[in-house]
Amino acid sequence: MAIAYTVKQYLDNNRIAYTVLDLPPAVGSLAQAAAAAGIPSGSLAQAMPLKDKIGIVIAVMPVSHHLDIDAICKLLHRKLEPALDMQITATFRDCKPGFIPPLGEAYGVRAIIDDSLIQSGNIYFSAGNPAHLIQVNSKSFHIMQRNAWLGGSFAHPVTEGESLATQGESSQEKGDRLEAIKQTIARTGSLPALPDMAVRIIQLSANPNAGADDLAKVIDMDPALAAQVMRYANSPFFGYKGQVDSVRTAIARVLGYDMVMNLALGLATAKPFRIPQHGPLGLNAFWRHATYSAALMQALGKAMPEPIRPRAGLCYLAGLLHNIGHLLIGHLLKQEFLALNNLAANNPDTPIRELEMEALGADHSQLGAWLAEAWRLPEEIAVAVHEHHNESYVGPHATYANLALITDRMLKTHGIGDGEGHNLPSSILEALQLDEVRIVTVMNRVLADCEGLDAMARQMVV
Repeated sequence: MAIAYTVKQYLDNNRIAYTVLDLPPAVGSLAQAAAAAGIPSGSLAQAMPLKDKIGIVIAVMPVSHHLDIDAICKLLHRKLEPALDMQITATFRDCKPGFIPPLGEAYGVRAIIDDSLIQSGNIYFSAGNPAHLIQVNSKSFHIMQRNAWLGGSFAHPVTEGESLATQGESSQEKGDRLEAIKQTIARTGSLPALPDMAVRIIQLSANPNAGADDLAKVIDMDPALAAQVMRYANSPFFGYKGQVDSVRTAIARVLGYDMVMNLALGLATAKPFRIPQHGPLGLNAFWRHATYSAALMQALGKAMPEPIRPRAGLCYLAGLLHNIGHLLIGHLLKQEFLALNNLAANNPDTPIRELEMEALGADHSQLGAWLAEAWRLPEEIAVAVHEHHNESYVGPHATYANLALITDRMLKTHGIGDGEGHNLPSSILEALQLDEVRIVTVMNRVLADCEGLDAMARQMVV
């Protein structure tokens, strides 16, 4: 069907005259849809689902504008925030993520229309999928909004460097957009704080006199985290024959102090993020890649010559968190993440960083590094987050970034993660004092228990 069933039924029942426009494949956002269809972005209406305790509201504005959430909260005297993915899916069941039609009445929710859409001429909007747009005249569009709140200014024109989903900018404009994203997040105060549990673990790691009992006591303060650590230690991957029934047992008999310290820190650090579970960038894929990366990075680190061997626990933590930028994008830039997830699904052979630059103007390593800096994570982790795609990095803590790059590329050969290509740079192999034969041997040993790793990944999502 060309358009979502609910949309078609609503248009037909209200006897609205409309035209369906076909879009080319791989359109990943409404901004790209406007460019592909050759229509002004100011005439393409977008709907952004917001929520509070009362329920869902959709804010309707042109694609050429961005939402001022403080302004809309003042207009409606409500404390609105972006709707959760599960709420969006439940409300707009027949629509693709990122392509919500601005028809509140059709979906049983209230809409508020920005003044910038009160115009003459044609108005376009999503048909509920990335393949089609709908064209109506201005009069028909406003007939469809008879139950909406009309008027009010809560959206502002996108200025240079602020667009999160446009094409054709200069390199300077693209470079500016990372700062624009940061400023947008800073203005809304939406950057999540480093969880208290992560703070406690970092403080404990700085105490040279701390031991297994101290670590177990800290982790036991969070029953959910303690349960994850125990489930992890019980995984067949570690081959422990007994039953791990306490964090203390996990430390003493299975994982060791350093690994439990970094495992708990990784889990606690990722806890505040809420992103969709499915898709190539969803939570399931993130934790599968993170789990495999952590195991392989730690194993490769142990295979390095002892004089230059990195800390095993930090290798493990770097593997878990080097792609934390994906979580930040999904958590704070929900609409853009949904479009990016769809774009990645439709372009599996295109490096994810190219898609991110196209959709956001920044990539996950840049945003992840910003988060690591804001949270004051260990420098080794911050470097791995920022430089894990950089073949030329030779600065401080390069070992962790280099191992992450090798790990990503090796896992990509098995269809896991976002590694860019399969070649292993000779300069990095020389720095790590590893050769390809040794790396393949280590990887085959790690991947021998895919079932155990997959089970561990599933536990991470819980």
